[in-house]
Amino acid sequence: MNRRQFLTAISGGSIAVAGCTQTETEIPGLEPERELWSFQSIDQRRVSTTPAVRDGRVYVGSNDHNVYALAADTGREIWQFETGDEVKSSPTISDETLYIGSLDHHLYALGLDGTERWSVETGDEVFASPTVTAGRVLIGSRDSNLYALESDGGESIWRTYIGGTVRSKATVDSEYVYIGGGDGDLVKLRLDDGTIEWRALTDDRVSVTPTIVDDRVLFADHDGGVYALSRSDGETLWTKGLSDGVASSPTVQDGTVYFGSWDTTIYAVDLETGELRWEVDAYGHVSSTPTIVDGVLYIGDSWGIVYALDPQTGDAYWRFETGNAVNASPTIVDGVAYIASNDGHVYALDVT
Repeated sequence: MNRRQFLTAISGGSIAVAGCTQTETEIPGLEPERELWSFQSIDQRRVSTTPAVRDGRVYVGSNDHNVYALAADTGREIWQFETGDEVKSSPTISDETLYIGSLDHHLYALGLDGTERWSVETGDEVFASPTVTAGRVLIGSRDSNLYALESDGGESIWRTYIGGTVRSKATVDSEYVYIGGGDGDLVKLRLDDGTIEWRALTDDRVSVTPTIVDDRVLFADHDGGVYALSRSDGETLWTKGLSDGVASSPTVQDGTVYFGSWDTTIYAVDLETGELRWEVDAYGHVSSTPTIVDGVLYIGDSWGIVYALDPQTGDAYWRFETGNAVNASPTIVDGVAYIASNDGHVYALDVT
């Protein structure tokens, strides 16, 4: 039974949990007519990577081991590239090259025609998504390291031990790299040589992509801690403790920080203080990172619901239901939202 057939009821700000009585209910504000097309992966294997869109094509990875290029207007498959294992890394496109990791331990650089330009083997599975900057690709691995590779050939520039499985995507400025580690810390490194400037310890794994705004870096951990640190020295500016973990990366707009939590809530907090501005109940755990485009916040949850919310109030404009968890972030281009779902589909939704 999939999420389209069975949903828990939310009442009074709570949600039924495993082992408790669950009630089938109608979800208010569903707009299935927004669907323009959907694409199904092989054997409907999960698609949990954030789509990349470039020049009329949608690029996405799947648990069926493939990277796909789809026509943005119809969802027609243009090509597929097979890796050796599941693809949980989201693609990054720079110039005319697509970079993506696979659980087969490799980082791949592909032409936008699907041909392999180069690949590099790391010491273990690659869950993380690559960051491309200043002629280099930064990628974390389950082998606990962050790799800096030349973007045009994959040659090693440096490698730095971060600790634990590195699922976090690196965030960079002109001189430094910020990344989370599986041992429960945020690490600041020099971009040129990988030297560590500081580490800030948290209570659990950090898998989110750090967000840098002005003089601070924002991130969260799997214990429910949300943090704002000084970029210069890693000192804590504020923290917010939640009842469950956070794998949703912070999105910042107009002085407000937006993120979701496994406690089935979407939050908006003040950038300067961390004080709550609003919170909205979701139907499931929220690992998806919010995307804000043209005054609308888009985010998904583990029950397969995609939400379109007012960033000022959290009020829902509409909802769309897929068949399983939406853990990836929606990608919005030219009035269309591209959504990856664990039901094995990529959806295109009209958001005009």
